[in-house]
Amino acid sequence: MTTAASLDATAVTATPGGRTEVPLQVRNSGSTVEEYRFEVVGPAAAWTNVEPASLSLYPDTSATVVLALNPPRNSEVPAGDIPFGVRVVPTSNPEGTVVPEGVVTVEPFTELTGELVPRGFNGVWRGRTDVAIDNRSNVPMTVRLTAQGDSSRVRLGFSREGVELTPGTTELSKLTARPAKRLWRGAPVVHPFQVVATPAGEAPHEPVLLDGTYQQDAILPSWLPRALIALVLAVLALVGLWFALLRPVVKSAAREETQKQVAQVLPSNPTPSTSSGGGAASGASAGAAGDAGANAGAGTGG
Repeated sequence: MTTAASLDATAVTATPGGRTEVPLQVRNSGSTVEEYRFEVVGPAAAWTNVEPASLSLYPDTSATVVLALNPPRNSEVPAGDIPFGVRVVPTSNPEGTVVPEGVVTVEPFTELTGELVPRGFNGVWRGRTDVAIDNRSNVPMTVRLTAQGDSSRVRLGFSREGVELTPGTTELSKLTARPAKRLWRGAPVVHPFQVVATPAGEAPHEPVLLDGTYQQDAILPSWLPRALIALVLAVLALVGLWFALLRPVVKSAAREETQKQVAQVLPSNPTPSTSSGGGAASGASAGAAGDAGANAGAGTGG
């Protein structure tokens, strides 16, 4: 084998977001000039490179390149031991590839964030919001939730007082705020509070503080008195309209209808003058009939 390669250290420690350099010795023991290219293999390949990426060596000479490990500061690279290898490939003789190996220990870090969704909320009897806790570190975390506020005015409670988060995950806990006293009417009352998310165990992280507000609304809305006054005024206006305009029109229409009905009934009955004349005529007829009877009697007697 004409190629030899070795790492100065096969076990190193890297800080997330930092850079760790490991010298890599390469030797050409062949009789011709050889060009080498380098390939990092293993889970660390995404954030590790060799500088320079290629190297030419004369026969029986050696050189040093740098293996640069740059683990990102995020939850995608877990804390702990991660193996890696560097493939040293001779361009003219790929069969002579050598792969020195090592282990990098990624140090742990903690990063915890949180958010109230929504930050301000309201309600008459109670109000609710979600507490979102996000673990952006590269280690699991257990977080304990507490709330700080004026307990004489509002009571605060969680659906989950403790949440467990693996790296890169978010957990929710519902926060409920209940006022200590009812508010029947008047302006809304704002109750400020603070949620404290405290990492449990030995995680070196300060508590996360989340400020929020719960607005307690009145049971009787503020617009109700104005609406009642407007309703009373509308009723009074309708009553006035009835007496001023509609009632006279209705009475006039009723009077005209009565007169029409009377006019239709009267022509079918005899008038007093007609009845008197009829009586006189009847009397005259009766008198004439009596005279005729008398005359007839006299003639018979003679």
